[in-house]
Formats: sequence, structure tokens, C-alpha cells
Amino acid sequence: MNKLLQGIRDTVRVSLGHPVHIERFLATTPTFKPAAPAAASNIALSSVPQWHKLGQRWTNGSLAGTGRTKLRGWHQEGSAYRSFNGSCPSLSNLVKRVVVDKWICDLQDLHGFAASKSDLNKFASIDDMVETNSSEMIEDVSLAGLQKNLAHKDISVTGAHPGSDWLQVHQWDGRMFVLNDGGSHHLAAAKYIAARINEPVALSAPLHYYAFDPDAVAALRAEFDVYIVNRHCEESNAFFKAAEDTGVTWLWHEMPEPYAAAKAVFFPRTDALSMRVSQAFQAAGFEEFGAHLAELASAEIPDVISKYLPSGELGSDDVDEEPVARYG
Repeated sequence: MNKLLQGIRDTVRVSLGHPVHIERFLATTPTFKPAAPAAASNIALSSVPQWHKLGQRWTNGSLAGTGRTKLRGWHQEGSAYRSFNGSCPSLSNLVKRVVVDKWICDLQDLHGFAASKSDLNKFASIDDMVETNSSEMIEDVSLAGLQKNLAHKDISVTGAHPGSDWLQVHQWDGRMFVLNDGGSHHLAAAKYIAARINEPVALSAPLHYYAFDPDAVAALRAEFDVYIVNRHCEESNAFFKAAEDTGVTWLWHEMPEPYAAAKAVFFPRTDALSMRVSQAFQAAGFEEFGAHLAELASAEIPDVISKYLPSGELGSDDVDEEPVARYG
């Protein structure tokens, strides 16, 4: 009798546009909400959240630049629940890259590397790496020892050895990394020695700065409520069944690292039922992803950059600014 009454109540509530099936699914499947990844505290560039790749699709195990604005979705069409292709143009402009061709800073500003023979994920600092894996390079803590390390042929971020390497900073992270082909241990040793003899060492290389475009984030938020969910097949299938039973319109897209095990689900703000489902997500403890992006976009230019700017800002006279999408 109780099941019958519950079924009648559910039918009435569903007929009134209440997302009963979604609410029940969220209440009984807490693992659909992925755990927030721990903040990285190492010297690997790969530890930085790849928000500049948001909107790219996975192809053969890697992110591809095509299809950045395309979304895959489902909606009620007559008596059938059908798939459809949607789009979110703001995805292509969420993050922009600012390139300063000639950036000069001090070696002590450097936090980590893109590549090394050492496992960069194991070290909290550059000093940790060189002390552990290259202690012979820091035996001579003198100007001569510093110059010997800086003379290594694979270091390409000093005036003496210009090359193809560049420096990279992300607004949401604030640390400076070098995109290097080699020379990580010698540059690490140079930084170690320079700090101890109080010797400035100028880095001279292009700077790539990635930052959120607040206008693009606002455009995304005006069009969709977005939530990050687990991609686990069993849970995704159960969510799809609940969404189908509800008849809600929703779309989805891949996520970049460190969220590759999750996906973003988009609920159109122009659809009343989708907004009721969005409210159910928030009631279940999900953070609206657009609000999170807006918070990230409000961050100031990191100190590692702003301290070298007279105005504290990157102005149009200083930089060549292009959307990330045009760089791939």
C-alpha cells in the first residue's frame, strides 16, 4: 500500500514538473559527486589544473583542440527521449593566453619544470629535487659553482643561452614554471646556489600567462548552470535513466586534468525543468561550476608577474594577447 501511495505521489509531482527521479538518484548515489582533487604541492607543471584546455575533447586518449564549443545532449522530443548536438560558444574563450615576448625576472621566481629526468611529482620544491638527486651539482656553493651550472647547454631561459624554452604562469595557480626540453637539474642547482650566495640571476624568455576571461565566464553562466559529476559508467547510466524519467534537457562535455575522471553537465537556464534539476543538484551539495569559475576569474595577476609591472597589470602596450583557442 505504501509503495502504491508513493507511486501516486511521484506521478502527481512529476506531472507538475518536479524532478522526483533526479532527486532520488542524487540522494541515493553520493559518489556521483566527485571528490575535489587535492591541491598539488610539487614542482611538476602537470600538477596545475588544465583550465586552459577546458572545452577540448578526448581523442585516442588525449585532448584534441577540435569540437571545443560542441556539447552532446539529451532532451524530450514528443514521446521519445532523444540525443541532440548543442553548443556553448563561450567555452572557446573562457581562458586567454597573454604572451610577453621578452620577459625578464629572477631565477628565484621559478617554481618548477615541465620536464625532467627526475619525477617532478615527488618534490615539493626545486631545492628538494637537487638535494635528493643532484647533490654533486651543489657542492661548490660559490659564484664559480653558480656559473658552472648556468653554462649547461640545455638551459635556454637566460640571456647567455636563448632558445625555444619559455616561462608559464596561470592565474588560478600563481606559480612560475619553465617549459623546458632539458637542463632542469643544472638550473635547479643554479637556483639553489644563487639563493645561498645572494646572487641575482636574470631569466630572459617569453612569458605565457593564462587567465580567465570574465566576460566569457559571465556568458557561460548566463546560458547554463553547470555541475561536475563522476564519469563512472554505472553511475552515469543510472543518472541517464533518472534524467530520461524526468524528461529534462541536459548536455555534457569532457573535463581536463585533474578532473579527467569527471564530466561537466550543462542545464540550459532558459528551460524551467532544467532549472528545477539544477536546484536539486545544489540541494544535494553540488557546487555550481560557473560560480567556481567566476571566483577563479576574479583573482588578481599573480605576484610573480605583477611585481615586475609598474602598474601591476599587463597592459595592451606590453603584450600580444590572443585567445587560447587560436594557439591550440
